[in-house]
Formats: sequence, C-alpha cells, structure tokens
Amino acid sequence: MPHNYNRVAFQGGIAGVNALLSLYCSLVDLELALKNHFWPNRWRGGHAIIDWITELGEAALAAQLVGRLAHLQCTGGDGTVTAVAGNSYPGMRYLRHEQDWPGASTDTQLREALDVVDDVKTALRAKGVNV
Repeated sequence: MPHNYNRVAFQGGIAGVNALLSLYCSLVDLELALKNHFWPNRWRGGHAIIDWITELGEAALAAQLVGRLAHLQCTGGDGTVTAVAGNSYPGMRYLRHEQDWPGASTDTQLREALDVVDDVKTALRAKGVNV
C-alpha cells in the first residue's frame, strides 16, 4: 500500500529555508517510506520510526536521532515543556523555538537533527530500502 503521493507532497517541504518545516517533512517522508517498506508483510501503525530504523539494523543512527530530537523542546499535552520523542516526532508541531521562547530550540538544533535523518536515509538506501 504505497503512499507515494503523500511522500512527494512532503518531499516538497524538505528543501525549504525553514528548518522546522524541512525536518518535519523529512521525518514524515521517512515514516511513509518505512511503512511502504514493511507493508507487504504487515502495516505499521503509529510513528515508531526509531524502532523501525533499529529493526533495519541501524541502531546507532536511531540512537543519534533520538538524541538530536530530545534536544528539541516542545509544548506537551499538559502545556509544559517536554522533549520531542523519537517514536512520537509529530509533537514537533508544537516546537518551542527561540524566537518565541528565549533559551528554547534553535535552527542549529533543527538542522543537526535533519543531518541525522539524512544519514539514516543514506544508510537505509544502501540496504535497499526506498527512502
């Protein structure tokens, strides 16, 4: 069950100048690519990209991504500051950026996370995953 249309739509936001949009779109694209990869055997619900990256043999990169996402602050469901969780990255929609919240997440931190996503995609491509 490919989600190619959706992937193309989100890929359109990856090359933008806004670091948050680029990272978010990259993570959505990665999630959809992984779901496509696993689909012939079983649909994967949720957003557990860290688990799926680990399952594909890239535990070190998964750990790096968890670390980079954990540096990003967002507003949790209860209104308090929380870190972006790797297996629940959509919480990033509520990012606390330094422009609005002094001392919060920076564009540099967003780009560092994006660099790890790019490394994950490179490693998975080398294993034949269409990311």
